[in-house]
Amino acid sequence: MLAWLLVLALPGILAQGDFAMLDPDVAAVAEDPQFDPYDDKPRGVGADAQYAPKSRTVESFDFDPSEGLTFYVAGDSRECFYQDAKFEGDELGGAYVVSSADSHIDLEVKNPEGVAIYRRLGDVEGQYRITPKQAGVHELCFINPDSDGKLVTHVTNTLQSQHPVEKEHVSVLAKYASHLDVRLGELESEQRLQLIRTDRHIKVEEEMNRRVMFYGALECVVYLVMCVFQVFYIKGLLDNPRKARSWV
Repeated sequence: MLAWLLVLALPGILAQGDFAMLDPDVAAVAEDPQFDPYDDKPRGVGADAQYAPKSRTVESFDFDPSEGLTFYVAGDSRECFYQDAKFEGDELGGAYVVSSADSHIDLEVKNPEGVAIYRRLGDVEGQYRITPKQAGVHELCFINPDSDGKLVTHVTNTLQSQHPVEKEHVSVLAKYASHLDVRLGELESEQRLQLIRTDRHIKVEEEMNRRVMFYGALECVVYLVMCVFQVFYIKGLLDNPRKARSWV
C-alpha cells in the first residue's frame, strides 16, 4: 500500500527535470517555440508589460577589432574604399567612429558611374544605409576637411549578421546557447566601441589642456610686460617731476 502511495505522489515530488534522469526521452526543459535570441523583451516577471527598446545606431554594429578597419585620414585628404552591390536593390550599410581630438569627418558614397548618391557631413560617429538603384562597385570615401589627421574605425557587419541563429534550431538549449553567444558578442562590441569613444575623449581633453596652458602662459607674459612697463613709467615720472606736472 505504501509503495502505491509513493508511485502516485512521485509526479508531484519530482520536477520535470528530475524525470530526465529516470527517462532520457523526457526533456529537462520545456521547448519555447516563441523564443527569439534577438528579442530584448524581458522574460519572466513583468514580461507582459509594454516594452520600448532603446534606439540603437552604431551600437547595432560589430566593432570587434577582427571585424572592423581602423585607418588614418591625413589633413585635407580622403581615404576611399569599395563596396559591391551585386544586384539592384542590394543594401549597402555600415558604421564609423572617429577617435581623434578633432572628431568630425565627412562621408560620401558614389555609384559605379562616379556620381555622388549619399553624403553625411561633420559626424563624430554615425551609420549609413543605402539602397543603390544600380548594381556594381560603389566608392565609399571618408573626407577630412581639416588640417589635422584623424583616426577612423569603419565596420560593415552587424551583430546579428555575425551571430546568426538558424530557424532549424529544435533544442531550447541550442537556442539559449545562441542567445548567450549573441549577448557576449554585443558585450565585446560595446567594449570596443566604448574604448574608441574613451580614446577620443582623452585626446579632446589633452588638446583642451594644451590650449589652456598656452593661453594661460600668454596671459602671464602679457601681465608681466604690463607690470614692467608700469614700473618703468612710474620711475620715469618720479625721476622727472616736471614731466609729471605737465601731465597734470
